[in-house]
Amino acid sequence: MVDKRSAPHVRPTLPGDVPEILALIGQVYAEYGCVLDTDDVDKHLLDPGPYFRARGGEFWVLEHHGEIKATVAVQLYHDEGELKALYVHSSLRRQGWGRQLSELAIDYTRQAGKPRMILWSDTRFLEAHRLYQAMGFKPCGQRELHDINNTTEHGFALVLPSIGQPLPDAPTCGQDDSGPLSNG
Repeated sequence: MVDKRSAPHVRPTLPGDVPEILALIGQVYAEYGCVLDTDDVDKHLLDPGPYFRARGGEFWVLEHHGEIKATVAVQLYHDEGELKALYVHSSLRRQGWGRQLSELAIDYTRQAGKPRMILWSDTRFLEAHRLYQAMGFKPCGQRELHDINNTTEHGFALVLPSIGQPLPDAPTCGQDDSGPLSNG
C-alpha cells in the first residue's frame, strides 16, 4: 500500500494548509526578489479555499512527504476561467507538475462550460511563461499592479474550443485585465 504522505498527490486545500501555502509562495517570490503581500494583492491567500470556492472555483495543493510543495487555483467568471496561484517548489520543478496542475485548472474550467482560460503572470516568471505558451496560451496584454514589488504582469489566454473548432489568432485577456490580483 502506498503511503499518501510520501507519494505526491493533489487535493483541495484545507484551512490548516494556509501557513505552508504562504511559506511556499513566499519562497518562490523570494527567488525573484519579491515579497508576499498578504495585506494587499495577496490577501486572498489567507483563506484560499473559501475565497476561490465563493467565486465558482477551487484552490488545490500538491502534497509530498506531508508537505505542501505546489499550488494552483481557478476562479470562474461569466464566460471564462482564470488560472491563479500556480507555484511549484524548486525541488519539484521540471518534473511535469506545473503542467499537470495547469491542466487540472483547465479541465475544471472546461467542465464548468467556459470557452476560455486566462491568466496573469509576473514578467519575471519566464519559466512559467514558457510552460503556458507550450500549452497553447497566447500572449494577450500587460498590466501594472502598482504593488510593493513593482509588479508588471503579462496576460495569457487559451481558447477551450469544442472539438474541431480552430483557435483564434489574437485572444484578449478578458475579465481581469486591469484588476488588482496577481496570478503569480
